[in-house]
Amino acid sequence: MALFDTHFHLESMLAKGIDLDGLPHLEGMDIGCEPGDIERRQPLISRFPGLHFSIAAGPWCLGAEGADIDALVEAVRRDCLAHNPHFIGEIGIDDYWKYGQKGQMGELMLRQLSLCDELDKPVVIHVRQADEETLSILRAHANRRRGIIHCFSSTWQEAVRYLDLGYHISLSGTVTYKANEALREVARKLPEDRILLETDSPYLSPVPMRGKTNTPVNIAHTYSLVASLRGLDVARLDSLVRRNYLSIL
Repeated sequence: MALFDTHFHLESMLAKGIDLDGLPHLEGMDIGCEPGDIERRQPLISRFPGLHFSIAAGPWCLGAEGADIDALVEAVRRDCLAHNPHFIGEIGIDDYWKYGQKGQMGELMLRQLSLCDELDKPVVIHVRQADEETLSILRAHANRRRGIIHCFSSTWQEAVRYLDLGYHISLSGTVTYKANEALREVARKLPEDRILLETDSPYLSPVPMRGKTNTPVNIAHTYSLVASLRGLDVARLDSLVRRNYLSIL
């Protein structure tokens, strides 16, 4: 049985030369990045029976010339109504790249949080160097309490703030990197009913695969480390991650 992977990108894996047919059975969620991508992704998703998927307009959509928030949100709504995703995401704020004009990433995020409420969907949140603004928006959007903070990369103190708002925390292969002791502290301390694991394939390969194109197969390295940090066996951790993921739906 495959270990559960909360977050990966089949289309991007294919673009980087990964032979999807050569992968074992996958269990987890293929993540949307932009309106309309589900039409390309659906044939890939269908190769793996039971795979979950999401739909969204990520903050990078604002980097396109002439990007219009109203049009992006309406396109996501149409895609959701046509395909009934399990989550809306990944959405959020990326202050490393600073897409669009000031305030636009927050507006696009907030509009899609409202869409989550409208369609009764949980959310996948992308946050990079933007915890304060992200937390402010999540606090303001008081009805939104079902979701995942994807590829968490901050401290335990920040994790507590997301946990207090009701969110689950997903750790990627970066928890295996030598310099990331703060993330290993998070891995040790997360409540057992809030922890999730992911690869974000084809990105962020864990040690010892760091620097290579990532696939969901490599999540075994992340499970092994996190299970050791928490004093669990891998099978028990996989059971917790599955249970936690399903509790959000």
